[in-house]
Amino acid sequence: MLGVLVTLVGVLGTSMLVRSAGDRVDVLAVARDVPAGQEITAEDLTTAALPSDPALTPVKASEKSSVIGRRATAPLHRGELLADSQFRGGKVLPVGQELVAVEVQRGAAPIDALAPGDQVKIVSTPGKDEQITKNASAPQEIEAQIVKVGAPNASGAVVVQVSVAGTDSSLLAARAATGRVAIVLASKG
Repeated sequence: MLGVLVTLVGVLGTSMLVRSAGDRVDVLAVARDVPAGQEITAEDLTTAALPSDPALTPVKASEKSSVIGRRATAPLHRGELLADSQFRGGKVLPVGQELVAVEVQRGAAPIDALAPGDQVKIVSTPGKDEQITKNASAPQEIEAQIVKVGAPNASGAVVVQVSVAGTDSSLLAARAATGRVAIVLASKG
């Protein structure tokens, strides 16, 4: 009786193991070496079928189109599985656009309303001791598009990454370094 029971448990265990080994998930793997910083192309990726395992978090093969065009944050080696941490979050900037990080002080931007893709104006603001008069010239503005909005630091300042025309990037970087900028959200309508 005991022998029959042990055999039955063994058969059930083996059956469950075979069934679970058949549950596979298609994930992305690296087809060829990609240096850090290089844009990921379709030719750089392949698919692999793995047993489903909650301890592993590779990028699903169905997300391939969202990976193409992003940049590798570290060298990718042929045969390794692709994880979210191995590529940067955004697509490559359009030709003629450059990425600038702008730290805005608390109250100098509608942070809760900003989202990637929003069109904004970055405006030069006066210094703390400067007076604004009716005859003062209009503040200088630079058109930009939001790429990423960071989390507020301890003082409430937030770093906002924006895409601007290459002709404006140096000027904006210089202004941002002074801390005297504000962000105005253009109408989303």
